[in-house]
Amino acid sequence: FQMTGIRFMDELTMPKPRRSTLLPGQLRPRARHEEAIPLAEFAVAMAVDMPRLDLYAAVARDLNAYIQECKKIYREAEEEALKVTPSLFREFASVDETEQAMLIHQLKLIKANNIGTAKSQWYDWKLQWVEQLYESATQGFANLESDATYLAGIIKEAQDVLPALREEYAEVTRLLEQEQADIDEIENSDKDFLNELKATIAEQSTEIEAFRADVSEAKAKLERFDEKLADIEAQKAELTAAISQSKHVIHIQKESTSAEVFRLKDELEALQELHLWRPIKQTADLVEFVYGSKYQVSLPCRRYKPLLAQATVTRTKQSKLKERDAFPQVTELIVRTAQSLIAECNEKLEIKQVLERLGDFWSSCAQLRSQLTFLSIKYPLTVEALLDEKDQPFLRATATVMFPSLKSKALISFLLDKETYSRWPLSVRGLKADVRVAYGIIKREAVLNAVLGRLEQVTPADSHGCLLDACIEATEQFEQ
Repeated sequence: FQMTGIRFMDELTMPKPRRSTLLPGQLRPRARHEEAIPLAEFAVAMAVDMPRLDLYAAVARDLNAYIQECKKIYREAEEEALKVTPSLFREFASVDETEQAMLIHQLKLIKANNIGTAKSQWYDWKLQWVEQLYESATQGFANLESDATYLAGIIKEAQDVLPALREEYAEVTRLLEQEQADIDEIENSDKDFLNELKATIAEQSTEIEAFRADVSEAKAKLERFDEKLADIEAQKAELTAAISQSKHVIHIQKESTSAEVFRLKDELEALQELHLWRPIKQTADLVEFVYGSKYQVSLPCRRYKPLLAQATVTRTKQSKLKERDAFPQVTELIVRTAQSLIAECNEKLEIKQVLERLGDFWSSCAQLRSQLTFLSIKYPLTVEALLDEKDQPFLRATATVMFPSLKSKALISFLLDKETYSRWPLSVRGLKADVRVAYGIIKREAVLNAVLGRLEQVTPADSHGCLLDACIEATEQFEQ
């Protein structure tokens, strides 16, 4: 500078503070008595001023670091120049005044170019900064428009509800004033008269309690009389039924006709349809019955006393040709078990007792068959009649269950021994289950626990569809 009079970096920091764009009045805190700051100013500050201040603070930190670095480089350059004089300075000192003037002119041009370049970079950065702020302000404006739309809907709803609320408030206020007036009137009234009224009310309450006790006693007597009346009515109904039946028998004995015979025949057929038993042949040596048009029972007899060891149970020809059997092994096992129930019986049974025992057994089998039918509708089902270690027959119903979420397949088996399928659903607690994993990552114990957990909840009165429910419970456990 002493040689040329030119400084490229007069001062890295500004010689005096930049003039603020804020007025002094804006820097003073607001007085408490002044009006509250409007919500719009908060929105503008959050959408525009806060991003600008954040960016300004970041730039100020970067510039301070840059200025400190430049000062450090400048000090190092000065120290190096003091130690070793640069060749440009020696050349400037050795030339004449004309060349020195040319060099000074070139230095001024370089200085002007550097200053212009710095200004251009500053304006580019400032333009980028303004664009970023504009994007932030645009986003803030869009958010404000969305909030305004939402608030407009809320305000509209409030305006719709406000008239009703005002009316309700007015009504409540009116009732409050009326009750307050009543209270004031009561407080200002005669105390002796009020005490007298209270005493009268207490006496009346005592009398009312006594009346209530009398009413309760009268109700108890009435209930006892009603029970006696019900017993008398029941006895009357029984006697009336006995008299009607006796009259009917007398009428038949006196005035029996062919029409009465046909009517009795129709009643007999209705009873046969109800109990599913239909007699085919009945002699002193042989009795034959058909149950539900499916099973035929032949009982050899000796003077109408059945010989159980010679009894036979077969399927009727009509049942073989009329309908397709979905579970043929179950049917064969039912026929064998029914015959063994009679032949292996150690008791002396009458024909009626034999029919009752077989009817109960086939009723249980029919309910079990419905369980298997429900299960086969949803899952592929295989039913097998097998023998255990003691050569006792049992049923194994195996359902193929898929678990799509785990890409697995399991075979769920239900095991029913003779005692279980013969007394279903009373023997539902004797039902056993087993699980075999065909493929996939599913755990056998988890599926088996789900099946057994559902079966433990089954009762004889609530056993409808229990096999299907157990499989569904196992699948739903892994879908959660």
